Amino acid sequence: KLSLVNPGINMPNNPVSGATVSISDSTHLYQFNESSVEPGNYYSTPFQAVVGKNYTLTINYNSTDYTAKANMVPVTPLDQINLIKDKGLYRYNFVKSGDPAMIQVNYDWSSVPAYCTTYGHCQAQEDYYVLNNVDVNNIFGPVKDTIFFPAGTKIIRKKYSLSEEHQAFIRTLLIETEWRGGIFDVQQGNVLSNISNGARGFFAACMMISDTMVVK
Repeated sequence: KLSLVNPGINMPNNPVSGATVSISDSTHLYQFNESSVEPGNYYSTPFQAVVGKNYTLTINYNSTDYTAKANMVPVTPLDQINLIKDKGLYRYNFVKSGDPAMIQVNYDWSSVPAYCTTYGHCQAQEDYYVLNNVDVNNIFGPVKDTIFFPAGTKIIRKKYSLSEEHQAFIRTLLIETEWRGGIFDVQQGNVLSNISNGARGFFAACMMISDTMVVK
């Protein structure tokens, strides 16, 4: 997804159209084509990244090349899912363990229409991170709302591996978002970028595994 940087907060997205986008692994070149219905979104034909290879993203826009490099590290198996029953509903109990990773937990209780009405939506998502660092503004950050869900909810978990560089990017992103509002906030600043020529954003390659269960 490519867009121009907005000069102010909460301004509408300004997509970048007409760019040339590709990814190379030094052996193959994968071209991305802009969507005809989603300006600024670029898609390739399916291909699979490989652990240990180096990948280079190249974006050409207005006669300027923007490049970034990434390598993919292995992902470790998902831990056994841990649910806690609470007042007739359930909640997901996340325990940090294993190598650095991002875990997305998607909930779908559309099979329970009454709860859709009560909650206001039939789906929800939570993101969890395991990083190789200890941050006081994470430990003493603002409390997140707990997502409760009923029996019959379908849970899909996706676990993504994180390289050292990707971890550093996510840490700066969390400092400016989820971890902000606690008692140990740091001075605001730009989130890390690994794209050349002053572009903002991050290019990463992740190995992903997933599992699915239905709460009964």
